[in-house]
Amino acid sequence: MKNFLRRALWGMAGTAFLCTSLLAQGNLNISGYGNAHVMGVSGMPETVEQNSLRNTTMQIREFTLYFDFTITDRIIASVELESGRNAKIYESNYAYIEAEATDNLKLRIGKLLVPFLYYNENKPNFKQYLMSQPFTAWNFAPVIGAPVETHGYGWSDVGVMLEWYGEMGESGLFSIKTAVINGISSENNALDAGTIQLADGAMQPVVRNRTGLLHNEEDQAAIDNNNSKAVVFKAVYKSIENPLEVGASFYRGAWNNRGDKYLTMYGVHLNWLGRNFGLRSEYGLASVQQDAGYDPVAEEGLTGPAALNTTTGDYGMKAFFVELSFIPKRWQGERFLRLIGRFDDVDTNDQAAFTPFDRSRFTAGLEWQFAKGVRARFESQYSKIDSFDQAPAPYRNAGGKEVITLSMASIIFSF
Repeated sequence: MKNFLRRALWGMAGTAFLCTSLLAQGNLNISGYGNAHVMGVSGMPETVEQNSLRNTTMQIREFTLYFDFTITDRIIASVELESGRNAKIYESNYAYIEAEATDNLKLRIGKLLVPFLYYNENKPNFKQYLMSQPFTAWNFAPVIGAPVETHGYGWSDVGVMLEWYGEMGESGLFSIKTAVINGISSENNALDAGTIQLADGAMQPVVRNRTGLLHNEEDQAAIDNNNSKAVVFKAVYKSIENPLEVGASFYRGAWNNRGDKYLTMYGVHLNWLGRNFGLRSEYGLASVQQDAGYDPVAEEGLTGPAALNTTTGDYGMKAFFVELSFIPKRWQGERFLRLIGRFDDVDTNDQAAFTPFDRSRFTAGLEWQFAKGVRARFESQYSKIDSFDQAPAPYRNAGGKEVITLSMASIIFSF
C-alpha cells in the first residue's frame, strides 16, 4: 500500500511538473467549467433504484477540465476530463489528435464527440443557456443516459473524422464532416433494453422504460461488438453577413452483435445566434431495426409484465426542440440578464402503446451573469406525457403522473 501511494504521489508530481513546463512554454492551454444545482421534481414514479427524483436534490452536476496541447503549427492534441454526479473518477469524454492536412482539410483521430446535429458538439453547459438537455440530446441522440443512471454527458466514440471547409461565394462558409466510428452497440437483442424497478407496493415489477436510444456506455466506447463500422455525415453552412447557421446530419450503423440490425438517423438544425437575440433548433428522425416478440426482462430471470416489456419489432423515433433567448439588459463588465424559452417534443417508440418518455415539454429559464465567467440559472419545466390514458397500473401505482414538473436553480463557472 505504501509503495502504491508513493508511486501515485510521484506520478502526480511528475504530471504537475510537466503541465507547468508546457504552460510556461505556451504549448499547453488548460480551461474548464463546473456547475452545481438544487432540483425538485414532481410527477415521476418512485423507483426502487432511486426515488430521490421525486424529492428535492442538491448535486454537484459536473466538473470538467480541457487540455489543448500545440504539437506543431498544424497538429494539436485535445483532451476533456469530466467528472459527473455518478462518476467516481474522471473519465475522458474525448481525447484526439487533429492534423491540418491542407488549408481546407483537417484529420481528427481518437475518441471524438460524434458530429451529429448541433448540440452534441457544443454540449458544455457554459455554452448553453439552460441546464437541462433538449430531448434531441437526452432521448434521441444518445448524448446522456436515462435519468436514473448517468454515464457521461456527451455522445462520444472512437474513430476517425475528416473535415473539409471553404468559402461559399462571398456570403458564407461551408463545412463537411465525415466520420467512421465504432457506432452504438448493445449486447442485448433489443436496442431500448433499459429497465427500472417500480416501487409499486409489494409488487415492485421491472419494466422497460423505453427512454430512447441506448447510451454509449463509458466502458464500451473503445469496443465494437460487430464487424460493421458506423458512418456519420454532417454538412453545415454559416453566413458571413448575419449570425445564421444551417446544418444537416446523417448516421447509419449496425448495433447488434450479429451486425445485421441497423440504426439510421437523420437530422437538421437551424440557429440564429446574435448578440442579444438567439434561436436554436434541431429536428431528428430515427429508424431502428429490431426483432419482435423478445422480452429482455424475462430473459434475465426478472419479473415484469410481458405486455410492457416485449419488443415491438422495427420502430421509429422523432424529436425536436425550438429555443428562443433574449438579453434585455447588459451592465458594464460583461454582466447581463438573459431570458430563455424552449419547447420540445419526443416520441421514443412509435410502435409502443405507452412509454413515459413520449412527451412534450415547455421550459422557461433565466440566466444572470453577475461576474466574468460566473452565472446563476433558474428554470422551470412543464412536461406532459402522451397517451397517458394507456399508462399501465404499475406506473400509476408508483406515483407516475401525466404532468411532470421540474424546478432547478444552478450556479455555473468557467475559466
